[in-house]
Amino acid sequence: MSIHSIRSAENPIVWSDLENVVERFPAWEFFRGQTILITGGNGLLPSYLVRALLLANRVYQLGLKVTCIIRSRQSDLFRLAPWLNENALQLVYGEVESYSLEQLTPHSIVIHAASGATPTVYQTNPVGIILPNTVGTARLCDQACDWQSQRFLFFSTGEVYGVNSSPCFMETDYGFVDPCALRSCYAESKRCGEATCVAYSHQYGLHAVIARIFHTYGPQMKLNDGRVFADFVRDSLEGRHIKLSSSGEALRCFCYLSDATSAFLHLIVSGETAQAYNLSNPDTEISIRDLASLLAGLSNPPLEVYFGNNQDLKPGYLPSQVPRSLPSIAKVQALGWQPVIGLEDGFKRTLSSYQD
Repeated sequence: MSIHSIRSAENPIVWSDLENVVERFPAWEFFRGQTILITGGNGLLPSYLVRALLLANRVYQLGLKVTCIIRSRQSDLFRLAPWLNENALQLVYGEVESYSLEQLTPHSIVIHAASGATPTVYQTNPVGIILPNTVGTARLCDQACDWQSQRFLFFSTGEVYGVNSSPCFMETDYGFVDPCALRSCYAESKRCGEATCVAYSHQYGLHAVIARIFHTYGPQMKLNDGRVFADFVRDSLEGRHIKLSSSGEALRCFCYLSDATSAFLHLIVSGETAQAYNLSNPDTEISIRDLASLLAGLSNPPLEVYFGNNQDLKPGYLPSQVPRSLPSIAKVQALGWQPVIGLEDGFKRTLSSYQD
């Protein structure tokens, strides 16, 4: 398939994002000839990374290869669909906590991004959240050591900080997480995954870097996964007035998908082993109620925002107890990364991507 055919098959907003990532990232030579294993490659965040790598491979003739481990043959591959005939892309099927990794050819870079990350799943399948982040991480670290891989990147989360009183927390500032709370299946298993990466780095010399990802949004989000910003986008697209199930006073930062993709590339190339890096856009900090108003105002015609209470929560949804989440990104900025997509522009791009 020609690059022109892929471009015509891609969502135009996604294609524009990918082009921007490829043009702006300065260190593509690092990836020349690399073989890259990515778990959960059909997910929202890793699929952007997969496609950016494949596009850069075309543009710069890097000779790289990308293997994606996908949970099952029934998995939704709509994000990767335009690229499935790429010779540089291989899909294999299986759960990372049980897949026979030794049957794969050695990979020089391993990126572990397979994990459920939506609040509705925390209640319906908490074991399915825990296993990829714990057992899966250990198995991948083992295999990366056997392969003598150059890099290992673990997708973690800002939820590892728990309830944090710091006004703008760095990677060394931690709050409280109740390990017996059902929602903690995500945060605690990510904490375990981080500790596993550090242990393998210390004991076996694995170059393992940790990306602590905060709220990330963009084109091709699934709009029924229970996350509040996805709900707002869906309401806007469907012309339905937005109803909050709380006062909406919680403060969050939101990072656009192409900015996050660029950050992952910087971490692979320049991240220090056994170190964690916050990935967010603190300049976008906003209350949930103001985010609802922003999305309502971007709709045509504009929508209204209504406020309810916790009794209006959807069945199965486990709300966060964190009132504010404002990370410092100075550590990753020191590697040369800077988010460039503002909040309104990012959500305009997101809405437009569903309308094209």
